[in-house]
Amino acid sequence: MAGKFLCPRCFEEQSLDSIQYICSNESKPCQLAIDKKPQRAENSKKPVCTECKQALITKICPKCKMELPLNIGTAKSYPIAIIGAKETGKSNFVAVLINQLKNEVGRAFDCSLMACGDKTINRYRTDFYDPLYRHRTCVQGTDAGEVDPLIYSLLFQRKGGFLRKATNDAVSLTFFDTAGENLNDENMMRTFNPYLYHSSGIILLLDPLQLPKVRDELEGRIRLPEENTDVNEILTRTIDIIRRNVPGLNKEGVKIDIPLAIAFTKIDAVSDLLDPASCLRNDSVHIRKGCFDQVDFQDASEEMQSMVEEWLGMELYQLVSTHFAKFGFFGLSALGSNPDMDKKIPKFRPFRVADPLLWILAKEGIIPSAQGA
Repeated sequence: MAGKFLCPRCFEEQSLDSIQYICSNESKPCQLAIDKKPQRAENSKKPVCTECKQALITKICPKCKMELPLNIGTAKSYPIAIIGAKETGKSNFVAVLINQLKNEVGRAFDCSLMACGDKTINRYRTDFYDPLYRHRTCVQGTDAGEVDPLIYSLLFQRKGGFLRKATNDAVSLTFFDTAGENLNDENMMRTFNPYLYHSSGIILLLDPLQLPKVRDELEGRIRLPEENTDVNEILTRTIDIIRRNVPGLNKEGVKIDIPLAIAFTKIDAVSDLLDPASCLRNDSVHIRKGCFDQVDFQDASEEMQSMVEEWLGMELYQLVSTHFAKFGFFGLSALGSNPDMDKKIPKFRPFRVADPLLWILAKEGIIPSAQGA
């Protein structure tokens, strides 16, 4: 009996035998390759084009026609939901996170990030990388409505040891960066954000500059963004959608098992409100050590939690701790400085950007963690 796979875009569970293919014969393209017409393989173990007999590599979901990871069905999939109100810096966060996965994180954890298909390659380069890394301008926010996710395979090189061979293993990472407008009411969230209840981790981004208490303290000292949807409203809608759609979560007292990272962006902009000895003034040690450092995480999470209580009261913490079994608080900066009126970045110095995802990967046992030196 054929196995099953879950499409990382439409989340329809389907048989592996139902996967369609696109012929990519470039040397002698057949009509199916020219038309990029999906086809079923007669032999799913050794798929070849029905017209030119070229080996088929590019896999397509038969439902939504999204290109699938090459390792679909063999590597575990980890959809990551990145949510937050408008102007919290989600797109800048995604731009830096993926670049760090390709570079600093890849080197530290002996892994390589590979994009799945031209859609992901082109979208990341055009919409995220070029504006931020080539032109040093802010990434334009995601359009409201349905947006294709960014899909990657993260390949780890596991070193061998005594009586153990060196091996490679992979996980499939899917990043959904939904527009803030999609979180404005529950009906919109149900329509555009079904990945919330399929996710392996949720990163909830908050902009401290949108909080009334912080705005009062910084008024006149820096340029402030407009205020948008309240974070407690977004989180309440998220919890409701997950509980309505995940079997067993409608029972009283059962907590959501999806790891939730509550991450405050633009932490550099509130540096005057931080303690001079705050660990949030410096980068974390996870990448330098090549493992997720639990002591560094606890120090940053506890400090960030105390600031949340000071800025927002107890409502957010009570909401999180009541409904989620695994959660942590993070402070980060995707840019390192406040952009000017033209959205140019005067000093580009990201820090702690990868921490929320590294925490999720450590929770899932994908990367090692340690209790500190």
